Amino acid sequence: MVASASAVLLAETRRKPGRVLLTGLAIIVATVFAAGTMLFSETLRDYLTAGDVVTPEGAAVVVDASQIEQDEPESAAEAVARVAGLDGVAEAVGVWTGSETLQVNGASTEWSVASDPMTGPLARLETPAQGSLPTQQGEIVISEQTAERTGLGPGGTLTIPEDYEEPERTLTITGVVEVPASDGENLMFALPDDAVGLGGWLEQIDVAATSGTDAVELAGRVGELVGNPGAVVTGEEQRTVEGESAAESVTAVLVVVGVFAGLAVVAAAVVVASTFRIVLTQRRTQLALLRCVGAERGQLIRAVLAEAVVTGLVAGLLGVAVAMVAGYGLLAIVRGNGMADVPDLVVSWPMLAGVLAMAVLTTVAAALAPALAAARIPPVAALGSAGSGEAGAPRTAGRLVFAGLLAAGAAGLAALGTSSGGSPFEAVVMIAVSGMTAFGAVIAAGPVLVRAIGATVGRLVAVVGRGPGRLATANAAQVPRRTAATISVLSLGVGLTSALLVALSAVQAGAEAQIDAQFPAAIVVSASDPSSAEAFAEAISQDPQLVARVQDDVVLVDPAPGVDGEAVRTTVEQAADEEGLSTAYAGDARAELQNQLAIASMIGLGLVGMTLLVAVVGVGVTLMLSITERVRETGLLRAVGLSRPGVRTMVALEAGLSGSGAAVIGVVVGAIYGRLGVTVLELDSASASLPVLQLAGLVVAVVVVAMVAATVPAIRAGRVSPIRALQEA
Repeated sequence: MVASASAVLLAETRRKPGRVLLTGLAIIVATVFAAGTMLFSETLRDYLTAGDVVTPEGAAVVVDASQIEQDEPESAAEAVARVAGLDGVAEAVGVWTGSETLQVNGASTEWSVASDPMTGPLARLETPAQGSLPTQQGEIVISEQTAERTGLGPGGTLTIPEDYEEPERTLTITGVVEVPASDGENLMFALPDDAVGLGGWLEQIDVAATSGTDAVELAGRVGELVGNPGAVVTGEEQRTVEGESAAESVTAVLVVVGVFAGLAVVAAAVVVASTFRIVLTQRRTQLALLRCVGAERGQLIRAVLAEAVVTGLVAGLLGVAVAMVAGYGLLAIVRGNGMADVPDLVVSWPMLAGVLAMAVLTTVAAALAPALAAARIPPVAALGSAGSGEAGAPRTAGRLVFAGLLAAGAAGLAALGTSSGGSPFEAVVMIAVSGMTAFGAVIAAGPVLVRAIGATVGRLVAVVGRGPGRLATANAAQVPRRTAATISVLSLGVGLTSALLVALSAVQAGAEAQIDAQFPAAIVVSASDPSSAEAFAEAISQDPQLVARVQDDVVLVDPAPGVDGEAVRTTVEQAADEEGLSTAYAGDARAELQNQLAIASMIGLGLVGMTLLVAVVGVGVTLMLSITERVRETGLLRAVGLSRPGVRTMVALEAGLSGSGAAVIGVVVGAIYGRLGVTVLELDSASASLPVLQLAGLVVAVVVVAMVAATVPAIRAGRVSPIRALQEA
């Protein structure tokens, strides 16, 4: 009979595949986010690992030169020579790094230098983007960033000034190479002997082994030779360490992304549970008939869960496919725009299989409670009209007690997080756990909250929307569990967003206060001593466009009233350059702050936006299935005079009611936890205040988006004719 019950439900699924997609739509969105996170993490990790692994594949053994005796360059060079002469060593090359002040077009600038043999198995540089690699002493190559910054290229020269021991020398640039970003420094690569002559210090010895020599055995012999076996590792071990250092930084960032992906999955589970409940309620008569012909409760539960497996599998496969297509498409677009060094998409099939399994398990877990409820449908229900299984008042007392316990637990965790003497990371984790517990309290009390929302916001909706508004409020109250599920998942997304807005507002207030303290004026000029500051202030005060004052050895300059700030900046900058003084600008600091906050906001809102997207999808799916369930009711409303625009308005206002309730709950809870997070991270500032306008805008935006999500269900509801109601009566 199990097979028969499952066959009946799966046949219904094949007959109405659109219902499967609607039920699993939230899972599809969450799976796209989770699979996209996996693809992004693996691609980024592979790309950064490749960039940070600098030890060449030809190095069988590596010596950490900082752990061996090398007091002078001569002793370091001798150590390289001794290793090169060891039996089993094909080649040994020292890796030298240093810095030197060189002259370019008559101006002295600081340059970083690194060595490379340029040829052979231990060479690190690849074919240059321009020119060629050095082949003899006195030749160098420079990085692309350096070439762009200095305007130098193949054929250019650098001058090494004369010192006490060496005459003036010239280095010729033979090529430009692609290397990772050099953080604004001028970077060049020279042959090892030249690098030593430019003040290089031995960092590492790369050793190539002769054919047939075991790397581990050779590492042991090299360790004995240099007098410190701990300073020697195999090349493979060194490359692994270099790759892990890059992977750790990527992992730290992606843990945060993974948390938000998990929240999106939680939101999807709430939506799926609600949609499964709706679907099974619509099939109440069918399930009761199965009970009539002998299906037991356990058999119905297993049959419903089998349908959930199919739904989760289809949704998961679609989500993974969309994520892969998006990944390949995004990289193709980036390459098409001319961006160089774009990595290939790294696809980890085991990880994607894990994401697919997560989609199936989440769907099954979400369907468990609706399946248990469906199994309780009595066989006699098949003999009469199957009313809505979700209609009616929820058990208030039990829900409130459970919600109260969760709220008390959330408060206790929050108090523990803010008062504990642990690390900020531990405190933030405690606050996050407290927030999820509070979200659980909202879910538990959801059906009861629907009543409160109907008695407050619902009255406003009824007044503004008139007849359709009163019907929308009544529809929401008729199925409180369904409305509560929509409100709960929306409140999670709104809460995350509002917490982010509160945190960013506090960070901005603190940073601006710090800028105000560092920049008492529009321009700050630093002098070597108070007398120099006084002299500079007196000199520039001759210009009527400037107002200057001295504070210790700093000159504070403001534009005179009505004077253009850029003109003042140019004047002060020229005067400071003539005196060799440094200048700093409050406007630049504020612009940099705004840029950083804009990037942080974009990233943060992008992460929490996935949860909001799942929630909005839940609103649309719930309403779409609800409209299908209420065809007879809608037709009767049309028969008694409600117009098509009135029906559409009713559905839109029902979505707006859910959105407004979720927005208020989410903003209040999110603002509280945003402040708690700011407190434990010690980002609070005396000048910080709640971003009231932003939070109010968020409330309005959520209500509008929820109503927009109801567009398709509203149009479908408006097409229901009165004849349908008479036919199904």
